Amino acid sequence: MKISSSKLLNDVQQHFHTKIGDFYFFEKFAVVEYAENVVVSMDVISNMISKSKVFYGTEKQFGLIVNKVNNYSTIPSDAMKLESELKNLVCTAVVNYNLSSVVNFDLENHFFKAINRKLFPSLEEAEKWVLSMLLE
Repeated sequence: MKISSSKLLNDVQQHFHTKIGDFYFFEKFAVVEYAENVVVSMDVISNMISKSKVFYGTEKQFGLIVNKVNNYSTIPSDAMKLESELKNLVCTAVVNYNLSSVVNFDLENHFFKAINRKLFPSLEEAEKWVLSMLLE
């Protein structure tokens, strides 16, 4: 389910539609819906990292929900770069709608060291977990 069809749409504080996908900023977390067949790398998302720093600052902890509504690729080795760029990113929930994404999630997890990550079947469950992680 896309953000545009979910109950979360009412709480969006900022939305950026780009060629690489849609980025939604909420009070305590961001949601990304990457476009079909995009290759996600630090170079590609650098603009959104900058916008995250403006929106959340460098001290306020926040979470990220990756809503996998499309097929796309990642550069797993960029995980460490992301962690060093966004030190206040505490957790990432990945909403998965198909089995092949589970394999990618497991591969990506080998590269993340500081950011807690978890897989979810729905946006609602992902949101609850992210908010609970921010309370700890």
